[in-house]
Amino acid sequence: MNEIILELISTSTIAIALFGIAFCLMQNAYRRVNRSFAAFLGVVALNNIPDAFGRMVDMTQPGLLQGVVFAIWLCTALCLSPSLWVYVFTLTSRAQRDPKHLYRHLVLPALGAIVGILWIFGPGDAIAVLLSDDDVSLSGWSLVLATWIGLLQLTIYVQLAVYLTLIIRRLLQYKRRLRDIYASTEEHELRWIYVIGALGLLFWVAQSLFLAVAIDPAWTAIPTAILSLVGLVLFAATTLWGLRQRPPLVPDTTDEKPVENSDDDQTEPEGRKYGKSALSPEASARLARKIRAAMEVDHLHKDPNLSLWALARHIGASPNYISQTLNDVIGESFFDFVNRHRVLEAMKLLSTTDDTVSAITYDVGFNARSSFYNAFKRVTGQTPTGYRKSLSVREGMVDAGGELRET
Repeated sequence: MNEIILELISTSTIAIALFGIAFCLMQNAYRRVNRSFAAFLGVVALNNIPDAFGRMVDMTQPGLLQGVVFAIWLCTALCLSPSLWVYVFTLTSRAQRDPKHLYRHLVLPALGAIVGILWIFGPGDAIAVLLSDDDVSLSGWSLVLATWIGLLQLTIYVQLAVYLTLIIRRLLQYKRRLRDIYASTEEHELRWIYVIGALGLLFWVAQSLFLAVAIDPAWTAIPTAILSLVGLVLFAATTLWGLRQRPPLVPDTTDEKPVENSDDDQTEPEGRKYGKSALSPEASARLARKIRAAMEVDHLHKDPNLSLWALARHIGASPNYISQTLNDVIGESFFDFVNRHRVLEAMKLLSTTDDTVSAITYDVGFNARSSFYNAFKRVTGQTPTGYRKSLSVREGMVDAGGELRET
């Protein structure tokens, strides 16, 4: 019964992956991102083939078919983490570009493919010996293959840990880059990618259990079908979100370009980031006045979806020049600059109106109360409610004492 459930789950996973691949390949926009996601889905589909057809394969005599199935599993298992990393990197890139030195991420999958091919086309008895449930002393070619296969299987666990670390670091860097582009970042933070991370962790746990089963048959009581069912739900959710996702650091319209000089691996100090820019100090000062006027006069900060590109269209300047002016002249990121103006207007409304904090939150441009509270406390050191109460206390003290009124 457990095998039937695993077979159904794997078949469902393959069906979802194939649907996602077809959908991605039909998209004209953001092709590189869609293709990288399709590649990840393809690897997942191939990796589930052994479980989907496990009973059918087990009914045949040990031979070429078992070798091909195992080789597919080994190669795709080593491809899962790199393909996920390439997708996350491309999605969080300002230019939809692949990671540098992509070939380095293909070394382990290539080794897996080579070992699989050697196993398939090696001596015919090698497959039977390695797949046998009996205790057989290995020697010669079978021993070499078994050693390499064992090492590669153990490498999967280390590889997954390394790539999950890289993905987390990438997402943290990406969250900082969002502040140069958006005034409100909540909708663009890609929290759903952590679901993929959970899926990867689940895969790690599953493989550990399978390894435990291989070492100690007593572990066969572990409900691997339940674990696989949870993985199917996570994968379905991941596919749904992935198909809806667009690269947030890429402009919406075709006539806009990403911020220039924005290498995703940029590590030089902020002061030298725009060292080759043609923007003169006088032009920077004029642009700074326009940027401030867009907030103080035109109240552009009230737009909850305000982006660097929208501000650039409004004042007729390059997004790169605006970003440079904000960092070098005004001394704030786009996110901090806009939210400071939102907080300043909120302070005025809190002191001059009886509007609720919730109403003021959305009136000044925030799209979440938590974001408003965090920004307000960062600027004033108080919560909005605490700030309003402090104003009431001061007004009461002024009314009660003439000396305080004079101050």
